[in-house]
Amino acid sequence: MKIRTWLMISYLVVMLLPLVAAYGFFILVQEWDQSKRLADTLEIYEKIQSIEQALDNPKLYQVQPKSEIEAKLTEDVISPDTTIKLYRYDGVRVYDSSMDTVTIDQISRSQILQGLYQYDMEFGAFTVKKPVYQNDQIQGVYEISIDRSEWVHGVQLRRNLMIIGFLFLFILVYAVVIWMLHRKLHRPLKELMEGMSLFASGKKMIGFRHKKKDEIGQLMQHFTQMQEKIQAAQTAAKQEQEEKQLMMASFSHDIKTPLTSLQAYAEALQDEQGLSEKERKEYLQIIKNKSSHLKGMIEDLTIYAKLQSTQYHMELMTVDAEEFFDMLFEGYDELARQKQIHLEKWNLISGTCQMNDRQMVRYLDNLMSNALRYTPEGKAIGLAVFDKHQELPSWVFEEVREELDQFRADQAVLVVQNEGPAIQDTESVFTPFYQGEEARTSYQTKHTGLGLNIARRIAEKHHGEMKLWSFENKGTVIVMKFQIKEGRE
Repeated sequence: MKIRTWLMISYLVVMLLPLVAAYGFFILVQEWDQSKRLADTLEIYEKIQSIEQALDNPKLYQVQPKSEIEAKLTEDVISPDTTIKLYRYDGVRVYDSSMDTVTIDQISRSQILQGLYQYDMEFGAFTVKKPVYQNDQIQGVYEISIDRSEWVHGVQLRRNLMIIGFLFLFILVYAVVIWMLHRKLHRPLKELMEGMSLFASGKKMIGFRHKKKDEIGQLMQHFTQMQEKIQAAQTAAKQEQEEKQLMMASFSHDIKTPLTSLQAYAEALQDEQGLSEKERKEYLQIIKNKSSHLKGMIEDLTIYAKLQSTQYHMELMTVDAEEFFDMLFEGYDELARQKQIHLEKWNLISGTCQMNDRQMVRYLDNLMSNALRYTPEGKAIGLAVFDKHQELPSWVFEEVREELDQFRADQAVLVVQNEGPAIQDTESVFTPFYQGEEARTSYQTKHTGLGLNIARRIAEKHHGEMKLWSFENKGTVIVMKFQIKEGRE
């Protein structure tokens, strides 16, 4: 239940509780009074009849001592719960059972005669007033009041019970509300604040026991999501920092050897007396090659740093897919021919796509340079681009065809496949500055180890995805999938 709904229900219960209790008290007293009234009326009526028989004596309505009047009355007439007042016909009060002595009072005749024969059922007493006749002449008037203290006591008892019940119910509701407030608000809020404090102090991710789907539960869920995002950002920042440290260490290590060689050959060229013309030209060529190698390393490092930055935005332009990839595939035939490698090129795509020409040239150069480097003489390299409507080229390795179909789904793919030695660790090759053992055997094959990482980042900047498969005694397949729009804009 939502906290807002629960609070509204709680407020409604607290507001209605006094009204319900008062109404219950009223109904209880009314029902008891109705059931008691009939029994009391019959009982009192019988008692009044017996008293009236004793009071229907004209001699009682003469001025005389109280003792003489009480002597003429029976014991059942004079009782503590009954009050009897006797008045002479002219309004003189001759007897009052509630008074110890008789006090002669004169009351107006009209007041005495008012309310004759009326039975008054009041809260505390039942009263009746009647005249006494002799020879059709009024000799006096008696007034009988019977105390209803038992009924009053019953009402008071029920009132007290109702008050006690109301207090008990109020305490119970108050305790339930306090317990629910602690359970739904105080405890989860305390847990949330403790979790926030622990997370702010650098502790690991905090899990919450409160799993309800109320507002606090949603707040905890959002905080958990925030923790995951912050932890992911911290992990990424830590990884980025480690990559930067590795980059500096690797770059320093890789640049040290060619710089040392450049210094040595430059010093040798300064002393021209000990060098022949042939040696001097050879040293100059070595310096040129090593300078080109250093330039390539610096360019790779610059591109890697740019692609790694979250602030770098790669501008994509809408291009005709077929024309763009025709341009992209140019220039590799001669390189393959020089190395006696057979190059298969397939351009089976139409429509438009979003591309950055300079970065896609770099992407394909990185992959093709690796393919040319590790493909033995007489073997083949396959270079193809095709959309979702085209079948895979026949030269694609049989082992990868099913997975490649699932990977491309309804998108276009760019495939670079080479025959040659397999890559043992297909995940590590995308790690910055990773170089296999073969790459470190000679200067000619030594590079920064950033090529595949840069290629993957270029693919991601094109809202695409890159995947690699490598098979023993077969070769390697690298695929990039990207969005294609059918037709021309």
